[in-house]
Amino acid sequence: MKRYFIAYISLLMLWVTACKKIDVTGDEHTSDIRTIGDFIHNNYDLSLLSAALQQTGLLDSLNTDGPFTIWAPDNKAFNDIGIKKPDDFDRMNRDSLRTALKNLMLKDRLYTSVIPTQLDNRYACFGGMSSYISVGVIGTNADAFPTAFNGSLVYDVGKRNLGMKNGVIHILKGVPKYNERNTQEWLAADTTLSIFVALLKKTNQWDALKTEGPFTIYAPVNDAFRNSQLTPDSIAKIDLARYKPLAFNIYTLGLKPHHILMNDMTVIGATSARIDLGDGYSINPNPYGGFNVYAPGGKWNYHTPGGVDIADGAKGRDIMTTNGVVNRINNILLYPDSLLIK
Repeated sequence: MKRYFIAYISLLMLWVTACKKIDVTGDEHTSDIRTIGDFIHNNYDLSLLSAALQQTGLLDSLNTDGPFTIWAPDNKAFNDIGIKKPDDFDRMNRDSLRTALKNLMLKDRLYTSVIPTQLDNRYACFGGMSSYISVGVIGTNADAFPTAFNGSLVYDVGKRNLGMKNGVIHILKGVPKYNERNTQEWLAADTTLSIFVALLKKTNQWDALKTEGPFTIYAPVNDAFRNSQLTPDSIAKIDLARYKPLAFNIYTLGLKPHHILMNDMTVIGATSARIDLGDGYSINPNPYGGFNVYAPGGKWNYHTPGGVDIADGAKGRDIMTTNGVVNRINNILLYPDSLLIK
């Protein structure tokens, strides 16, 4: 996927060289006794995943069919998005839950050491989505290279490449979030982003979000706009001719074809790297410290309120749509008046 990172991101990616995929049908990691379903059902740290699989009728197939590759969020990952106990799955639509779980499953055995070391390797999931699997190069042990599945980091050695009788399991630190709607549809359905939607419509960015993309969107929640005296009424009165486009298109990265997940920088070992926005501005979406915006001259958080981070923790992070990824954020990224045309 084409990305518009600034120059030193390109240099870093030279270290992340693609390797040839090979067919792995079994090795010394493989257990001839345990099946994937049995392992998940009897692992305390995966008890919530087990409950979801049982509720949707998928657990038995993980004992009898295969081979599969399973990307398995642990209990902490589910806790981080508000799922604390098995009964919490009762509030979900069963068909949607089933699809979400099937989007954690791939055909055949896929060990992390044979995935090309680059961002955004695409593999088809049983739930219908095409996943993004990224692998970086840090250290010398290919089995331990930093890896992320749809934005969720894979645990280190001991909780990845767990070979089973009918496949392999990788345990995730997060729960991937995928929606069968495009970016425009997803934003329209979230009432806590209604002021952001009004801004997108006012600035003629809205209609683009139903096209192919991909788009990376940083969407401030309503309170973020209100705290800066931006309301639907005041937005409607904005004279766009008085502002540089970046004042308002920073949230869509100028609608350029980006697909940037928050842990991409972690995977390639470049958490301080920035994305060029033009006009001397750049942004650093750092998974460990929110969003840093740089003004011309490298001035850090000079025209921004600072303290910008993901809203609602893990629930607001890396929400994947059919044509992009959305992150809900707790503040605006730039003061519009700092980009007035003088």
